[in-house]
Amino acid sequence: MDDREAAVAKKLENLLSETAEAAVELSRLDGTVKGVPHYSVIELHAHELGKQLSRQIQQRQMNEVAADQLRQHPCPSCGTNCEVTVSPREVGSIDGAVELQEIEGYCRKCRRSFFPESRSVGI
Repeated sequence: MDDREAAVAKKLENLLSETAEAAVELSRLDGTVKGVPHYSVIELHAHELGKQLSRQIQQRQMNEVAADQLRQHPCPSCGTNCEVTVSPREVGSIDGAVELQEIEGYCRKCRRSFFPESRSVGI
């Protein structure tokens, strides 16, 4: 592990620790956890926070993938290079709905819209 990777790993560890502290404090303040709760209440609250984090990571990763895509793709019908745009699209994940950026092209020659292969962006 190089210095940069170690620094980012340490930053993640610190942020997760801070997040856990904030989540515990908030659960007490908002009444989610009162007195001595059953462990299942604590576990469910932690799992919901984990799903929220998962959705944010998925969205961030896929938005970076979309940002790195070429701004032109060949039309699947005629092969003409066409400009593409990026627009939001809701996708269902195992942790809930995630809004991703979808790449869409339009071929003026064929007068049709197309979506570059989903496999090229990992969907």
